[in-house]
Amino acid sequence: MTGHNDSQLMDQGKHLLGSTLTHRAWTPAHADEDHDHCTLCWAKFSNLGAPRELKSGFCTSDGQHWVCRECVDHFKARFRWLLVDAMDVRAS
Repeated sequence: MTGHNDSQLMDQGKHLLGSTLTHRAWTPAHADEDHDHCTLCWAKFSNLGAPRELKSGFCTSDGQHWVCRECVDHFKARFRWLLVDAMDVRAS
């Protein structure tokens, strides 16, 4: 995402209000999908080897909605997200 313009937000994040988002490596929610987009800025998540593709981000528990790190950092207070970092789980 290049910059944050809150005035450009419409209703695209409304369904995420108060959600728990888990930081994890991107995987498709369905076998026939090869990419997803950040719900707020439309940044691309994939494993296609494309320039500037995102390999990890924050997603809802059903894996249907993804948010990039930049948008999480910028909007986490506004959307009151609970963040879980599945990529920081360490074995005991």
